[in-house]
Order: sequence, then structure tokens, then C-alpha cells
Amino acid sequence: MRVYKNYFKIAMAHKVAIILYTLIFLAILSFSTKSDKKEFYTNVRPDIYVKDEAKTELSKGLYDYLDKKAVIKKMDESLVEDKLFYKIISASLVIPKDFDQTRKVNFKQAPDDMYGMAVKEHVNQYLSQVDSYEQVGFSTNEAIKYTNKDLAKQVDVKIKSKVDIAGEDDSVFYFNFINYLILAQVLLIVSTIVSVYKKKSLAMRNAVSPMPKARMNLELILGHISTGLIVWALYILLFVILYKYDFSAVHINLMMVNSLVFTISVVTMAVFISSLISNENTISGVMQVVSLGSSFLCGAFVPQALLSKTALTLGKIFPSYYYIKNNELLLENPSFGTILPNIGIMLAFSLVFILISMGMKTKVNEKIS
Repeated sequence: MRVYKNYFKIAMAHKVAIILYTLIFLAILSFSTKSDKKEFYTNVRPDIYVKDEAKTELSKGLYDYLDKKAVIKKMDESLVEDKLFYKIISASLVIPKDFDQTRKVNFKQAPDDMYGMAVKEHVNQYLSQVDSYEQVGFSTNEAIKYTNKDLAKQVDVKIKSKVDIAGEDDSVFYFNFINYLILAQVLLIVSTIVSVYKKKSLAMRNAVSPMPKARMNLELILGHISTGLIVWALYILLFVILYKYDFSAVHINLMMVNSLVFTISVVTMAVFISSLISNENTISGVMQVVSLGSSFLCGAFVPQALLSKTALTLGKIFPSYYYIKNNELLLENPSFGTILPNIGIMLAFSLVFILISMGMKTKVNEKIS
């Protein structure tokens, strides 16, 4: 098993890069579990100052609307500038006497205050709505009436979070994220090993070696398979330790099976990519593009429910899409039948990668660097 042993000697030469992926993952996992999960949205009513010099129906309508969106503070006008500077109030509005004609207010905002900008948007929204009604023929009083009615409508805002998408189950986040790690680490190791054995000097030495070429290829294949299984087993073990898992949940057990099938497809993908490219630096770049690109497009970092149709359509060209889709389907229906179609697609990807790699092997061997 000389080739098999050398396989892991070469892999260990890249141990820093390999371990780094795992350490970054653990840091992200630690941060995500400690982060505060807020499932609601509350509208903040900032403190503001408003002076109505116009005293018209329109100015009163704007005043009343702002009174609902903010807390209007009564104060001496000479103190306004100081309170803005010290951010005691977020904004100051003076509605001038010619407001009905100009539709402009004298607005001042506290320095770097985000709520002050929100108040400005409320003013623009109100005046824009009134103007829209006037443009179609309504009188100013009618426009104010309908605007007040429209803006009084309450809209329930619900943040679509991991709680909604992942059913309060951190296992989905974990298994979706290891999509990137398995891709990055397996692609790095397998592609590096293949590129080393494709170098002309080593290939010529192997050609005169007493070891049969079939045996050499078999040991390389065993090395690829072992790499995939070791990386997969590492993250399954981490999950068991970190989440104190006892293998009692059906959907998590099926996620483990799903991740194993995905790992197989990644190993074959790595062999396929390395059969096309011989330069180590190029392989490294391609590995980063494939691992990061497919993870973003397929929902490893952002849930598929939040991705655009275009991103998901592009993601379907990668096994990652079907792997992550299975993880989310298992929350709704934890059965093997649920994930079987997508498992079949991942295995089909593996078969295609193997066939193409075998078909191109002869051509690639002629381009040994």
C-alpha cells in the first residue's frame, strides 16, 4: 500500500489549510449559537420637535401623522439646536406658513441619527400620498382624508428567520453549512494529490516502477474514498459532540445519510475537476470558486427560501442544491422516501463525473506537466 501511504503524506503537507477550515467553522458555529435570536420587528418612535406655523388642514394632517410615528416633544425653540447636537431629539421640523403652496418643511436632523432619516421619509411619504390623490382630481381636503385612511392601515411585519425556515432545529444550519466544508476540504486534498501524481517527473518514475498501474490507480481511488469518509466522519463526530446527539431523531439520522451521499458526489467531482486541470495554482482557484460559488447559490449560507429563482436555477447544476434541499425537506417529512429522488440525482452526478473522468483520462495523460 505504498501509494496509499504516500497519499496521506502528501495530504498532511497541507494540514494547516485543511485544519483552518474546521477552526473557522467552529468559530462561526459558536457565534451563531450565542447570537440573540429576535423573531419580531418593533417600530421605534423617536423624539422629535415640530412647529406648525401654517395651521392649515394639510399641516395639521402632517402633524397628526408624525405624532403617530414619533414622540413630539414640546420645548423652547431656542433649545432645539442644542438638543439636536446632543441627540436628545432625532429631528426638528418647522412647517412654514406657505406650506400649502411649497409643500416643503424646514427639516434638521441630529448628526448620524438613523431615526432622523426615518422621520424625513415619513414626511415625504405623507406628502407624496396627498399629491397622488390631488393628481387624479381629488381636492386637498379629500386627498388628506384618504391619505390618513391609507397610512392608518397596520401591516404585520414578520422576520423570516432560521426559526421559520429550519423549524427551530439547529441541525439544518449545521448540515447545510458543512456543504461548504466538505466541498472545500475534499476538493483541496483530492485535487492536490491528483495534480502531484500527474507531474511528468513522478509519472515517468511510476512508469518504470514494478508496481502495476492498475494497483497504483486502485490505491489512489482508495485514498480518495478514504479522504471523503474521514472528512465526513469528522463533521458527524463534531455534530454528535457539540449537540450531544444520541441518534434518536429520524430526520437527523437521514441528514447524516444524505451528507454521506453528498460526500461521494464531491469526491467524484474533485477527481473530475483535477482530470481537467493539471496546474496546482489553477486547481486552487477553481476549488475556491466551486466551493464558495455553489454554497452561495444552493443555500449553504442563506436558506433556499430566501434565494432568488435565478440563483436557485443556477444552483441546480451542482449536487449541493439537492443535498441542501433534502435537509430542508426532512424537517417537513422525515422519511427516506422524501429524500430518495434527490439522492438519486446526486448519485447520477457521481456517475457522470466518473464517466467523463475516465473518458478524458487518456487525453489528460498526454498533457502531464
